[in-house]
Amino acid sequence: MTAEGTDFAFGGRLCLDLTWTLRYRSIAPTEVLREPADLGRWITVALAPMTEPVAPGLLGEAVRLREAIHAAARAVIAGRAIARADRAVINETAMAPGPQHRLDTNGEVAVDLRPGAEVESALAAIATDAIELLATRDGRLRACAGPDCSLLFHDSSRPGRRRWCAAARCGNRVNTAAYRRRRADGPTEL
Repeated sequence: MTAEGTDFAFGGRLCLDLTWTLRYRSIAPTEVLREPADLGRWITVALAPMTEPVAPGLLGEAVRLREAIHAAARAVIAGRAIARADRAVINETAMAPGPQHRLDTNGEVAVDLRPGAEVESALAAIATDAIELLATRDGRLRACAGPDCSLLFHDSSRPGRRRWCAAARCGNRVNTAAYRRRRADGPTEL
């Protein structure tokens, strides 16, 4: 799902959404977070409004966290132990003070990033989400089954049989290709 007016896609889990900022990993890696301002825009859409500019070094920290989360998730999916270096990046990032949550005037949750450390608090929230997800070990952390898709997702559907990062994207592509193959092969006899 692409956020309106952005080139960002989201799948419903904050930590995995960060991994979606490197598109087409398996065929032609395409970086979505090309400059610090891109990270600020992503945080604003994914978590909470940014009011401070993003320092260049913090973009590197976000990318480092993204890659650690991706590698750790891949390890969990494969049934392997998470590498010590990836665990260290995630744990270290999660130790920073995270954003504050409050009820807004509509009774909904509002997120306030920490003044003077907005990016750091956003990254702490992402790392904390990663810790919670990776520790769940519920068998619902998956890699998309779509050809040429390398996105990871957590299947929160009731039956727990989801195969694609998004049914409207990869699921539709796979089903359309299968339909076209069947049509090209001609009618089947009953």
